[in-house]
Amino acid sequence: MSKIYDKYLNLKEKDPNKLYLFRCGNFYIFLEKDAERINQYIVLKQTQFTKNIKKCGFPVNRKNEYLRVFQNHKLDIEVIENPLVSEDISEREQYVISYLKKINIDHLKPVDALLKLQELQEMLYDKRE
Repeated sequence: MSKIYDKYLNLKEKDPNKLYLFRCGNFYIFLEKDAERINQYIVLKQTQFTKNIKKCGFPVNRKNEYLRVFQNHKLDIEVIENPLVSEDISEREQYVISYLKKINIDHLKPVDALLKLQELQEMLYDKRE
């Protein structure tokens, strides 16, 4: 099963009444029962997430518009921006992830890439701990 779907199931187990909206690449998606429920308020095209699981969603650039609509309907929605990142990662791991996201690989020269890797290695293997 998908990691996103596993996270969905865990979240639904904790609070089955809340709707969970997952960032999935360039889209935000609702899964399974949440996809069915959201379509009672606003029609979003449903497609297959997996063979047996439906999804529906919208492009990330429309997030604020849709959140306003959901708020107007008084829907309890939690947005999961990084569904594949575990909540229990260390501060150092969070810092490394943040560092990696800031690197613009489109304009990175090989020498600069090596320097970035060296910095990353120092962050990961900091001898202070």
